[in-house]
Amino acid sequence: MKIKFKSLIFVIVLILFVNVDFINSQVIKVDTIVIKKSRIIRIMTLYTVPKFILDVSGYYNSGSLELSANNGGFSKNDFIRGRKYGARNGLGASIIGKLPLDKKGRFWLDGIASYNFFQSNLIASNIEEGKVKYHVFSGGVGAEYNFTPSHKVKYFFGINPLFSFISGRATINERDAIDTTKVNSYDVKIKSSFRIGYSAFIGLEYAFDKDFGLNIGYRFTHANLLLKKTTEPATMYETEINDDSHLPQVLYAGWKQFAYSSIFAGFSYYFGVKEKKYKLP
Repeated sequence: MKIKFKSLIFVIVLILFVNVDFINSQVIKVDTIVIKKSRIIRIMTLYTVPKFILDVSGYYNSGSLELSANNGGFSKNDFIRGRKYGARNGLGASIIGKLPLDKKGRFWLDGIASYNFFQSNLIASNIEEGKVKYHVFSGGVGAEYNFTPSHKVKYFFGINPLFSFISGRATINERDAIDTTKVNSYDVKIKSSFRIGYSAFIGLEYAFDKDFGLNIGYRFTHANLLLKKTTEPATMYETEINDDSHLPQVLYAGWKQFAYSSIFAGFSYYFGVKEKKYKLP
């Protein structure tokens, strides 16, 4: 019985020894995982040169020279004696079509049609001596140079000869000679007059995509550079713009420049543009 007990103990000890040795003999395997680094790829997108561009823009106009008109206020004496046109501030709009003249799109042929008006009381509220408003319808064809025709931001400048029709209407206020508290008014029709001038501009277009963009810029216009003329009015109620010379016996006559500066902004529509993507190194 004792032998069996000793044998049992021996077997248990042997099993424990074998198990401990087995556990100690285990090898823990560590795997190495190789992770590839992410690679940044830079893509540059360029647009092809448009086959046609249509710009639709609005203008804020500020008169220069004889269109400056005493900070916008109407002066009856200056208007009657032909010293000033009597209006300074105005608004307008234009439609411009552009065609490329070369494959790179550096040189463009521009065609413009525009309407602008100038009104003495558009901003200035002083109408004590009267008021005047001019309408200017213009059209012309010119040239433009574009520095970055295939980029999102397109910088350009150019010039357009302009053919303009200028007309308007003025109201003259005069105090009654007997009753000074009473104001008498009469209207003067300014008949349409044809003049030749020019428009120079600089600006940029920002293309949101290949079809649509925004345009902003500055434009200077001298609408009556050529064909100036003074005609003696048949009555005091009707005249032309009378911009050739100052003759004391002719009403509303004087050497006057119908010149103004404009800040414009609008939308550009591109036709025939394709996208090209390039991988940068």
